[in-house]
Amino acid sequence: MRKLLLILALISLISVQNLLAEKIIGTIGKEKMGNDNIVICVYVTAACMPVNIDTNMTVAYQGKQTKITDLPFGLYLEADIAKGKNNESIIRKLLIDETKTVICFTELDKKQQSKLSKLLKKIKGVKDFKINPESKQVYIKFEPHIITYNELENNFKKAGFSLE
Repeated sequence: MRKLLLILALISLISVQNLLAEKIIGTIGKEKMGNDNIVICVYVTAACMPVNIDTNMTVAYQGKQTKITDLPFGLYLEADIAKGKNNESIIRKLLIDETKTVICFTELDKKQQSKLSKLLKKIKGVKDFKINPESKQVYIKFEPHIITYNELENNFKKAGFSLE
């Protein structure tokens, strides 16, 4: 009977932890916080979220297992975030996609949105995009063997856009 109660308690605890997990999409932020945390620029919110990581956790990046803190700025990710003992955000699971990114702009009024849309349609290697004017962000699906993240940023800067 005690074993059954213990098993039920463990199942309940796991279920509660899963309910507390939150799915976040965005990119790795420029801010380097330390060896055991990173910043995620959250898509559609324009918020930057510091999250703790398991320093032993790695993900496949460019064909190699790479530590999370060694991943480059601007890399698209989907993360399952849970709350830790001290209410800090902790990554439980992380997926990256080298063919997507989210870029944040300091300003994105109607005129700039139109200009940005025209520019993105002309850039070779951009497959799809979605402009989110409320958060001043653009989600971009691209072909990294044709255009890199840095080249995307440079195209925007050359066109007069200011990036965060």
